[in-house]
Amino acid sequence: MKNKIKNISYKYQTIFIFLAGCMASLGFAPQNIFIFTIISFCYALVILEKTQKKKQAFILGLTFGLGHQVSSLYWIAISFDIANYGGYIFGALAVIFLSIFLSLITATSFFLIKIFSNKLNNISSAVLIIIIFSLSDWVRGNILWEFPWTPISAIWTFSKLTISPFAILGSWGYSLITFSLIVGIYFFKHNVKQGFLMVFPFIFFLFLGALPVKKYIGESSRINIRLVQPNIEQSDKWNIKKLDEHLKKLINLSNIKSLKKIDLVIWPETSVPFDIEKSNKQLRESLTNVNNLIVGAIRKTETVDKLKIFNSLFLIKDSFKSIQYHDKLKLVPFGEFIPFRKYLKFKKFTLGGIDFSYGEQVKVLELNSNVKILPLICYEVIFPKITREKSNHYNLIVNITNDGWYGKSSGPYQHLALAKIRAVQEGKFLLRAANTGVSAIINYEGKVIEKIGLGRKGIIDKELVLIKKNTMYSKFGDNIFLFLIILLFFLLIFININYKWVNKHE
Repeated sequence: MKNKIKNISYKYQTIFIFLAGCMASLGFAPQNIFIFTIISFCYALVILEKTQKKKQAFILGLTFGLGHQVSSLYWIAISFDIANYGGYIFGALAVIFLSIFLSLITATSFFLIKIFSNKLNNISSAVLIIIIFSLSDWVRGNILWEFPWTPISAIWTFSKLTISPFAILGSWGYSLITFSLIVGIYFFKHNVKQGFLMVFPFIFFLFLGALPVKKYIGESSRINIRLVQPNIEQSDKWNIKKLDEHLKKLINLSNIKSLKKIDLVIWPETSVPFDIEKSNKQLRESLTNVNNLIVGAIRKTETVDKLKIFNSLFLIKDSFKSIQYHDKLKLVPFGEFIPFRKYLKFKKFTLGGIDFSYGEQVKVLELNSNVKILPLICYEVIFPKITREKSNHYNLIVNITNDGWYGKSSGPYQHLALAKIRAVQEGKFLLRAANTGVSAIINYEGKVIEKIGLGRKGIIDKELVLIKKNTMYSKFGDNIFLFLIILLFFLLIFININYKWVNKHE
């Protein structure tokens, strides 16, 4: 009878922890109900503490992670339907397999916590949980082809105050102090003083992030920009019969007269279907009021035995007298290339049987002597480490993207939130042009100054003064996270040595 009651209890416990994982996703954009994420993780720790067996801890971690990942990443399935690549059935399978893979990391963290600290009721356990959760968050974002989409720190993008610590800690360091906050709240039921000790780092870095920091304005670094969002349906985007219509829409929006001379017009990712370097007569003749243009397009290189294609961003200057380009460095698995293609024999849904090629290096594009641009294509915006070595060489970030693949889901809003994080980390203006999604001007403090909403067509004209803000993250990068992890390891060792010494001399 007792075993039967235990089995029923464990069954409901599994259901509740799955629902808690689902609730954790509500802390991310667009809901931004961060308290739900914190409560969900605290509940998971309560259940973990009551769990006796390590195997059960692993299963509970897997279940919690699965609820969290499926609820956060469901929007990926929409792209399979829009791309006509197996529809929602294949899309759902892709989300489930990805979520299981990511959830195995969560399951391993629960398992390790149970191995090294069974009772979870002392300061040593608290430090251990923070270390393991922080490292598991980092591993999820950096394993294999890297997918740092939902670090727990992304729940803090909703206000100027809460987003400010990204300028110091970056995503992973901020995740660490977020886990410290969660563990502190959980620990209030055991020891109020220790709970406050764990909560303090979060409060400290909020205060530190809010302090004024020196800003720089370069000489003559004023620029009038225009962002163009054509809102072309993704299902129609590559329809051969409508390509001229789509291009005309972009041209007409770009040629709208402005009160001030526009220095730079920005179009979204893959705006045009042809090779800009080889075929640009139509644009030259049609863009009568545009002197400088950023446009996303496909770039091709061809040798005797090999064709390479690149997802590229072009900066066209002085009415097509000069063209610079950046090739995308971070490609989307299964969207721009098929991992292990030669073994899986899959056809790619974007460009038949050809994978995109990786760009070779980061390129800073020069509009003029006072305006240097860091080009980022799509989700390159979530990889600050690939461009950190050039952080002092540019004063403006341009992110072109196409979130039309994901419909009216949370995906485009999550992408925007991650772009806000990047602007804060760099301490620079970020201009975001989307085919549809949310085109926006984001300042160095993560504030969206102006935007065009999801599913809308339009332009944004704005005069900007390119202010650069000093940030610790742009200087030290993720070394700050590494330092905090090492510090916690030494703290854990010290606590355990001190505990053994005290017990020995009692």
